[in-house]
Amino acid sequence: MSLLRIRAGQAALAHIERNGLSPADIAAVFGASGAAKWLAIYGLDRAIFSDWLAGAPQPINLFGTSVGAFKLAGACRQDPAKALDDLAHAYIEQSYPNGFSAELIDIETQKILDTVVDTAGVAEILSHPVFRYHCGTVLAKGLMASAGETPQKYAMALAFALNGFGRNIHTSRMQRVIFADDRADHTLAGRDAYVSHRVGLNQDNLRAAVTASGSIPVVMKGVSDIPGAPLGMHRDGGLLDYHPVPGNVWQGDGLVLYPHFYSEVTSGWFDKYFFWRKTPKALLDKVVLLSPSESFLASTELGRIPDRRDFLKMQGDDVTRQRLWWDSANRSLELGEAFLEMAKSGNIASIIEPI
Repeated sequence: MSLLRIRAGQAALAHIERNGLSPADIAAVFGASGAAKWLAIYGLDRAIFSDWLAGAPQPINLFGTSVGAFKLAGACRQDPAKALDDLAHAYIEQSYPNGFSAELIDIETQKILDTVVDTAGVAEILSHPVFRYHCGTVLAKGLMASAGETPQKYAMALAFALNGFGRNIHTSRMQRVIFADDRADHTLAGRDAYVSHRVGLNQDNLRAAVTASGSIPVVMKGVSDIPGAPLGMHRDGGLLDYHPVPGNVWQGDGLVLYPHFYSEVTSGWFDKYFFWRKTPKALLDKVVLLSPSESFLASTELGRIPDRRDFLKMQGDDVTRQRLWWDSANRSLELGEAFLEMAKSGNIASIIEPI
């Protein structure tokens, strides 16, 4: 059974066929939104950040939204293996015995964030010798910026309906904010139709930025007036950059490594409901996309990728949900081992597929 699927954009594929793949080739690593879906590749991320990229000779930009921002924060800790272990544990062990509310979800989210962006974590992230951390939020406009649940529901329903007219239909409702390591170059910046802001990260705003990056509208509170950032309500960066597309936000030399739970990249959160809308290949030209194979996912006890909706499907049965999610997380360690073996053997070029 093949565990990993490896796909590459045209430029990345040509490079790997000529030269193979080494840590020195990587200019950036991207992390996608997806909540519990991350558990399917936790072990792959663990191997990449604690082993393969640990001794990279060049600075590497990291950019993620929502859980992608959470995991990349863990990758910037002095002990990334432990940080990612703790993050997976905290995510799986969430519990909502008294039902769901924004207040209860916020309490659980803060417990999760304590594993990667506590006081020590903030200092380690901002001073990491190799990684330059970035995360994305959406600066919400109009009803989407409201603190009320009903206006948010209306705004989300309207955005969904309008999305049929194209991805750029939301430019008046959403702006991108990229919170960036001040040591980083400016290869990460908005390159599409959306207004984008760049904000320097520091000890006063990093945790708030990471929190906002995962603040799903309606079910979670947004984060307002983050120090140094544009004034207003910041919400989940995945609304605009669901699976951040390098061609929308990045221009630089080198390759973009993209550990992902899917073998496809979906630009915005609303785009996932329009299955015919594909990310243009040109925007993935330098991407190396790593994902679990369908046969591997089918071999897990859950039989698929973990999903945030499992909280509802198995409400009142945390024991079963947690057991299934732990199985997915533990099995994902096999993906990390498979990647390290392929990288060591140099045979990635023989199995890679074009995007």
